[in-house]
Amino acid sequence: MRVSLVLSIALLVINIISDIYIVKQIPKRFRNIALRSVLWSVNTIIYILFVVFVWLIYIKNTQLISKNIEFVVFLFFLILIPKIVFLLISSADYLIKFFTKKRRYIFTVAATIISLLLIVLLIYGMVVGRKRLVCNRIELESPLLPKEFDGLKIVQLSDLHLKSLYGDTTFIAELVGEVNSFNPDIVCITGDLVTFSADELLFYKQQLSRLKAKEGIYSVLGNHDYGDYVNWRTPDEKQNNIQNLKTYQAELGWTMLNNDSKSIIRGNDTIMVIGVENWGNPPFPRYGNLKEAYKTLTDKKYKILLSHNPEHWQQVIDDTNINLTLSGHTHAMQLKLSFGEKQFSLASLRGEWWSGLYRCGEQSLYVNDGIGCTLFSFRFGAYPEITLITIKTQDNE
Repeated sequence: MRVSLVLSIALLVINIISDIYIVKQIPKRFRNIALRSVLWSVNTIIYILFVVFVWLIYIKNTQLISKNIEFVVFLFFLILIPKIVFLLISSADYLIKFFTKKRRYIFTVAATIISLLLIVLLIYGMVVGRKRLVCNRIELESPLLPKEFDGLKIVQLSDLHLKSLYGDTTFIAELVGEVNSFNPDIVCITGDLVTFSADELLFYKQQLSRLKAKEGIYSVLGNHDYGDYVNWRTPDEKQNNIQNLKTYQAELGWTMLNNDSKSIIRGNDTIMVIGVENWGNPPFPRYGNLKEAYKTLTDKKYKILLSHNPEHWQQVIDDTNINLTLSGHTHAMQLKLSFGEKQFSLASLRGEWWSGLYRCGEQSLYVNDGIGCTLFSFRFGAYPEITLITIKTQDNE
């Protein structure tokens, strides 16, 4: 949520250039004062709202931001993205004119169709996509998993960002019902339960209290859970907010693993669930401490790690033999395109591990796409995800 002022200004300038270009593409007989007034009035309102949004982010006023400001950003991009696409594609007609001395409108027509399709896609992502629950089922085998735990079922949830649901308890009830239908052994929640403050959780406590797992529900903190994006009046107010979030989760019956671990025992066999606080790269603080969470990081026990940021996996594979790491954080930037086994998202430009399953020898990482939204109330391709991971004991004989 740390919005670059330079980027914000650049977006506004691009928008203005696009407006001037589009007005000039309108045939002169339709380019009357009334039409131009409507076009510029609508866009001016969007410009003002976007500037207000950026200002709110910089002053970190949670109460003001919370009032549907993400919808303002959505409107801005709903207008901006199709216009930029129209500008880029239709300008090819001028290139044709340079060579043929006669302007044709082939690319302008194509740009118009593509821009209209983009508007439809963006509205779909806002209205339908951000509430379209998907369940990804993953099966893993490991010779290190004790036979008592053969068929272990783990459900992972991440990045609920409850503020972005705007009080939709029906959606959370559906989510909880879906999770419970898998009869999981463990439920793991890998951070960013809230976006700004612990109070976001209060509205959903009744629904979330119905989450069930035979061996417990475990959670860790993500970068948003610390309240770092809020201009608290005093340090104590911020600390109280973090403590409230921990208290609320304890009241739900969840076990928070803040640089801590928990053993799960079946018969004579034991596995470990380890959790670290947020392990961030700048500008995110690094609170996570693996050695504090579990001292014998290379022992022979099967170990599951909850760590919000998938970039932490580099330390995991370098310094430990942790078998399975569960992360979130990226949201796959809430936009993901799939072509068979191939996936593409702008999130891939920010890090090597951004969505789905990754392996390195006997170690695995799963990056969940998350449930809620930040900054932009939209999801397409990277739909709200429940991950069901089933782990089987691999027989080497």
